Amino acid sequence: MTTSAPLSPPRPGATGDSPPPARTRLLMAALKLFSEQGYAKTSIRAIAAEAQVNVASVSYYFGDKAALYAALFSAPFGSLQSLVPDFMRPGLSLRAALHCFYQGALGPLHDGEMARQVVRLHIREMLEPTAQWQIELEKDVRAPNEAMAALLCRHLGLPQADDDLHRLTLTVTGLAFQLWSHQEVVCAMQPQLLASPAAVDQWAERLADYAMAMVATERRRRTRAQPVRPSTPASPSPSTSSTPRRRTARRSTAP
Repeated sequence: MTTSAPLSPPRPGATGDSPPPARTRLLMAALKLFSEQGYAKTSIRAIAAEAQVNVASVSYYFGDKAALYAALFSAPFGSLQSLVPDFMRPGLSLRAALHCFYQGALGPLHDGEMARQVVRLHIREMLEPTAQWQIELEKDVRAPNEAMAALLCRHLGLPQADDDLHRLTLTVTGLAFQLWSHQEVVCAMQPQLLASPAAVDQWAERLADYAMAMVATERRRRTRAQPVRPSTPASPSPSTSSTPRRRTARRSTAP
């Protein structure tokens, strides 16, 4: 049987006396081994041994190795595609929508080491692509970016996205992806910035502010780039145009 129910990773001090369910242990073991070794070099037997379950459990819970691998791209933390209905809700201000996006995208960073394993898994998938790559490209990259482009178009009053709008969109969404991919660098240089759920939530607040500043800059740039229509000279009034002629006439009759 195959399921895409989210995985709730055990927290330190919260596991109690009972070990995690077999399905959860399989997902955690698969995440660790696939992220470290890649898809091709990781066997079902090794995953079962790491999870301390029978090899047949993989077939029971997931069907096969490919299905278990695919589950890792949605089960641990959900999909970025699932954020779209939240930050695209009608009536949200732009800042509220951006904060909603960042809060959802960065939420998994609350899970520390597990989040770092997910990043390594995605990087391995990009470097050693399987059939899962195109699925992830459409679901967790293209879909959120297209929704964000539509959101920015609406707030900038644009009928459709142009190249500069796409640049802005990729930069806005890229703020979250950059923090994901730089977790280990951040933890090495300024560990307090990701040391707690509150610290991660502060990132969502700040990234929303930074994104708003970029949108404001793009709005000003577009305003300055609008062509200025040349003004049409006003036609001289009859009284103004006749004055020089009267003066000329008087000069012509002088002795």
